[in-house]
Amino acid sequence: MTTYFTIGDFILVIPMALAGALFVGALPCKTELRHNVLRVLGALLGVVFAVVLVEGLPALV
Repeated sequence: MTTYFTIGDFILVIPMALAGALFVGALPCKTELRHNVLRVLGALLGVVFAVVLVEGLPALV
């Protein structure tokens, strides 16, 4: 059974990206560039986790 993303599924993406950016961006760094890179990586990790969660949740239920 193939399901497609709806607009309701994307409700979770933005908060997860923000949480990832805040969580990974809180790591101590010496340079501002490294700090910003960690924030971007955290945001991308949050988005990936949200997509996996949205896609995997119907399979578990």
